[in-house]
Amino acid sequence: MNAAKSGGRMVARRHGGAVPCRGAASAVPSTTPATPQHISQYLAHNPRVTWEALSASFPAAAAAAPDGHVDAVLLSLARNPSSSSSAETIAKNAHSFFHWSAVNSSSPHSLRSYCLLVHLLSRAALIRHASVLLQSAITRHSSSPISHFLDAFFAAYEDSGTAATTRGLHLLVHAYADLRLPEDAIEACRYLARRGVTPSLSAFNAALHAAQRTSRFRVAWEVFELMTLKRVYANQATVELVIGVLSREGALARTAALVGRIHGKKCSPGVVAHVALALWIFEEGRTDQGILLLRRMLQRNMVFDGIAYSLIVHAYCDIGELKSAHEQWDDMVRRGCHPNAFVYTCLIGAHCRREGGVSEAIQLLQEMLSKKLKPYGATYSHLITGCFRQERAEEGSEYFDKMLHEGLVPDIGTCSEILEALCRAGEVSKANELVTAMIDKGIVPGQDTYCRLIDGYSKVGDAQGVVKIYYEMEHRGLTRCTEVFTCLIRGLCQCGNPKEAEKFLSVMERKSLVPTSDMHDTLISSYCEKGNTKRAVRLYDTMITRKEKLIPSADTFMTLVRRVIKVKTNCSPDT
Repeated sequence: MNAAKSGGRMVARRHGGAVPCRGAASAVPSTTPATPQHISQYLAHNPRVTWEALSASFPAAAAAAPDGHVDAVLLSLARNPSSSSSAETIAKNAHSFFHWSAVNSSSPHSLRSYCLLVHLLSRAALIRHASVLLQSAITRHSSSPISHFLDAFFAAYEDSGTAATTRGLHLLVHAYADLRLPEDAIEACRYLARRGVTPSLSAFNAALHAAQRTSRFRVAWEVFELMTLKRVYANQATVELVIGVLSREGALARTAALVGRIHGKKCSPGVVAHVALALWIFEEGRTDQGILLLRRMLQRNMVFDGIAYSLIVHAYCDIGELKSAHEQWDDMVRRGCHPNAFVYTCLIGAHCRREGGVSEAIQLLQEMLSKKLKPYGATYSHLITGCFRQERAEEGSEYFDKMLHEGLVPDIGTCSEILEALCRAGEVSKANELVTAMIDKGIVPGQDTYCRLIDGYSKVGDAQGVVKIYYEMEHRGLTRCTEVFTCLIRGLCQCGNPKEAEKFLSVMERKSLVPTSDMHDTLISSYCEKGNTKRAVRLYDTMITRKEKLIPSADTFMTLVRRVIKVKTNCSPDT
């Protein structure tokens, strides 16, 4: 005590004792009671508090602090800001007390203590200290549900009284983003929005950045959608992040081209970003929400009128609501927006998907051409698939030839639709021609494309064509999975050539692939149909004696039994 009065400072010993040492004087005598009220007053009225001064002033608190002691001190500081000290001074003193008490206590600080101190530091704009502490708290409590942490953090904000600021709440989103936890960052944004606190633009951008750099693209779109719904409008940094997401998804060129096709010329990145958001919502099957968001974008001049109305028509066409699509089309024209190739293509596609709607689609094409609008790949794709689907093969073939003549080859997804329609109609030569055009345009066909061709050749009974496609797949390294051989064996058996199909069982084994029960069922049934009962029975014996224990289906087994009985009956002598 004499040392404290004479200006000496007390240095805490390891076991709680203190020795006098020269330095800054303790502000209060060591006999000061260690109640939360006294400690908070001490912290609020001292210009700078050190660990040594705290140990000298509150030796009892250093020895053992009851549960909730630190919480009570921090809550008192949060609720009762001092008029004689700045918020920064109080926050720094509270920060020192927090770490001092952690060293001198046998139990760790509660989550509430962390949350209260973060809000104190945030109120004083000590962002770096608050961020480090908040990230530490998140890491320490990572095993608990995020809802538990969010509830505790918001309760600490509410309990801090009128002196609290929302800065700490925004900082929470930043903390999750810095820890590369984008799912938790968006959950924090949603939680704050439900509580009536809209996250700041910088908080949304931080969550968006975390989602982008961790390749959580779905989360990125969810963040962008939420901030737009909450009327937190994108700045240049937001747009750059969204464009980055589009680029990494491989959709940037396609989206920019679509926007340019609608508007007639190149648009700014901001327009492309917001169009991409609307398209993503439509792809999620949330048509009404996407249209509502587009109308809001239109009010804020984020997109042009023609683009907004074109996308609304596109949305209604996708869900088959042709009446609503045509109403939006009429409204678009009344407002002075010029029809464009994209809108016509959407309507053509919707009519082609409707039973008996190809005639209307062809009329729309003629109207489109009369307005000097040029059809593109998707326009012809809708017409080709529609014509072949509705058994108008001659017209479908004409549009197919016209598409290739104009040098148009759609994307791989659209090509697959056309291939399926062509193969179903038995137009396998045209399907093969389309694949050749795809390769010439640099589009690499995948396994599904070639399997569709195999199905097409099987339908017309061309076993040689089936085998030719297999060897092309082999050349491209696409024969390393069981599904390919299932398609191949099924196709050859459909062509009536089970002997050729059986050879590929040996090919599979050389590739370390295991033949399946379905393959054997197909071969046995095909041999029975060809009248080769002996080979069917031998294949059945091979099947059930394999180490994989393959079991034939009930239908296959009964087919084989009936065939064996028939053969034995025919071979029996007349009685």
